[in-house]
Amino acid sequence: MLTRVWLDGRSVQLAKLATLGAGGEADVYELGDGRALKIYKAPDHPDVAGVPALEHAAAVRLREQRDKLRAFPAGLPAHVIKPQDLAVATRGGDDVVGFAMAKVDGTPLYAYAEPRWRRDHPTDANELVAALRHLHLTVTGVHRAGVVIGDFNDCNVLVAGPRCWLIDADSWQFGPWTCAMFSERFVDPRLCVAAAAAPGATGGGVPVLAQRHDVDGDWFAFATMVFRSLLCVGPYGGVFRPADPARRVAQAARPLHRLSVFDPEVVYPKAAVPWQVLPDELIEHLRAVFVDDRRGPFPAALLDRLRFRRCACGVEHARASCPACRTHVSIPAVVVRGRVRATRIDPTSLVPASWEVPHATTAATAAASSPVWIAGGQLWRRGVAGAEPIGQILAGHTRAWVGADLGVGLYRAGGYAVAFLFRPDRRGVADGVAIPRIRGQLLDVHAVVGADRAWLWWHEALAGRHTVHAVAIAAHGDVLGHAEAPADDAGWLAAVRGACAVGPMLFVPTDAGLVRVEAAGGALAVTRTYPDTADFVTAADQLVAAAGGLGVRGARGALHLTLS
Repeated sequence: MLTRVWLDGRSVQLAKLATLGAGGEADVYELGDGRALKIYKAPDHPDVAGVPALEHAAAVRLREQRDKLRAFPAGLPAHVIKPQDLAVATRGGDDVVGFAMAKVDGTPLYAYAEPRWRRDHPTDANELVAALRHLHLTVTGVHRAGVVIGDFNDCNVLVAGPRCWLIDADSWQFGPWTCAMFSERFVDPRLCVAAAAAPGATGGGVPVLAQRHDVDGDWFAFATMVFRSLLCVGPYGGVFRPADPARRVAQAARPLHRLSVFDPEVVYPKAAVPWQVLPDELIEHLRAVFVDDRRGPFPAALLDRLRFRRCACGVEHARASCPACRTHVSIPAVVVRGRVRATRIDPTSLVPASWEVPHATTAATAAASSPVWIAGGQLWRRGVAGAEPIGQILAGHTRAWVGADLGVGLYRAGGYAVAFLFRPDRRGVADGVAIPRIRGQLLDVHAVVGADRAWLWWHEALAGRHTVHAVAIAAHGDVLGHAEAPADDAGWLAAVRGACAVGPMLFVPTDAGLVRVEAAGGALAVTRTYPDTADFVTAADQLVAAAGGLGVRGARGALHLTLS
């Protein structure tokens, strides 16, 4: 594995640089001079080694990038993060392994499509529209320079106020160089065919790129970003439930059949923004793109005329009148549905049993507000005599969660992801938890902590495919069970961020009601469903263990559910 490179004629020790991020193809480091350093993963990198397809792709990438980076086109828009000085593996050599680039800060556009993130980070819809309009200008400029973005997705767009930056430009398509990468959520189905499932495996029907990326494909991806960012669901999201069994297709294959959320047999996610809040002209254009294969540049005027306003009922919309007021229904103080009793309560009465450990610049600033915190490269706790260290972690790259008796955390750097356990009342960090290897870009991570186990969840993007994972970890460090699924067809896994632990069980809110998950035989599985709760919860809600039942906190307030 590469430990040193040469940049600007000087030796750079990678181990001495702070890591800014890791994706499926490269690691990114902080140079400390306003630049970042992107280094491609070689076939012997821990994230690649042992998987022949990834090893081959890494070798091809290193071979091709040497000439491609040197021929990178000029005249691109200012908000494209372009390769600058090249990094080589040997002094004076031409074995290019990466490059320096401007370092920019921003929020990945991907986050704006996540309902829970949007709820936790109130966003001005008109400022988001302004950012999309700016992105439109940048894409137009890229095409004007004779370049096709190719693998255009919302993980490669950073939002900073009303401006967007395009990153990962080294994968773009220009001259003789094609872009072989694609993201399942954003690739134009016009350019794809359905992959066949391997013998004895599932997954047939997944789109695979069969034709070269083109400008129309970029605009299809842009339209998808507009859809996801404004509505918090993809154009082929939701659940397709046809009355005719002959119409059933795999979730991943829906783009190939143009089965969008506009299809009357698609169940729209409860947590998504209803598409009816958009003006008719924008709805009809999006429908034409995703159902009728309309292509060409996205009409900028549709964004120029898009203005959101907030109705007195709380709904934000871009129409002449609120589309929700006529259907707005208040929840009575007490409702009974089958074997469930729902009672309206004060949201402030719901206190989670576990929470994310805060970061602080110094131990003193955090000690007053949290019993456990992260400062520098240490995990700290509030002891009798003041701040006491629990154990060493990786500064700047660790996230952790803690309950009354147990804590769990995760950090990733140098090609390794490390999960660890700790006790909030004693010293020591146990970092030998054997979770499945994380090889791609870590988009999100979360945990729920119970009395004797922790439930760790993460969302990973690798080779254009998004996957969610969850593991149950016993207090002594053994992994009790693991589950994984495609992010767009994840079922209960997609809603684990709102789950709560009750004894050895995990209760998860879904659009179809609560489900109970348990570990058995090395797997995590649903052991009971509660369909009578479907009227009271969504996949974006937060559950809290409460006396005699469960508390639910969501967009419509808070409820106490008594289950029988």
